[in-house]
Amino acid sequence: MRIGWLVTLALLSAATLAQEAVPANAKRFRPLLTRQVHALLGPLAPVPMFAGQIMQESRWRPNVTAWDNGRGLAQFMDGTATMVARQFPQLGHPMPYDPQWAIPALIRYDMWLRQRVKGDTDCDRWSAALKSYNAGLGFVQRAQRKSPQPGEWYDATEWVKSGQSAKNFEYSRMYPRWIMFKHQPSYASWGPTLCNKP
Repeated sequence: MRIGWLVTLALLSAATLAQEAVPANAKRFRPLLTRQVHALLGPLAPVPMFAGQIMQESRWRPNVTAWDNGRGLAQFMDGTATMVARQFPQLGHPMPYDPQWAIPALIRYDMWLRQRVKGDTDCDRWSAALKSYNAGLGFVQRAQRKSPQPGEWYDATEWVKSGQSAKNFEYSRMYPRWIMFKHQPSYASWGPTLCNKP
């Protein structure tokens, strides 16, 4: 009987910890994110991936400014925010601290990047797009040109160096992994997930 209670308590504690891993702001911005992802990519789109990306970028803090001047939920640099606003005029003037601007801008920019990288599967292609978001599209495109398996990301093209410093390369190589395998599972109840292998 006592073991049963201990198991129940352990399960409840694990469930509580999982709930605590999702910040309150994530729940606040979930309807906006879900609505935007579904409008742009359809009802079977990977909302949890985008949620994981926002978690990695800002931990869902809309007013945060990073040491490198990344701004808001999506941590847009000024030049990138300007480019995204120019590429997608329906977004209007860049407002990276405004979630109503930042969330649609992040999704559209990810989609734009995805169209410019290779991937054998949705997992591979979105992962290459995520590295592009963090490192820059040119680094990923050069890596894919050099790779013997350009459409395969994990344990293949992710390891191909293309001009970044060692520190930046390692951070940007891990960026898709953190989103897909560390953060995305916390948002699995929000919709379909991508990438089942770490």
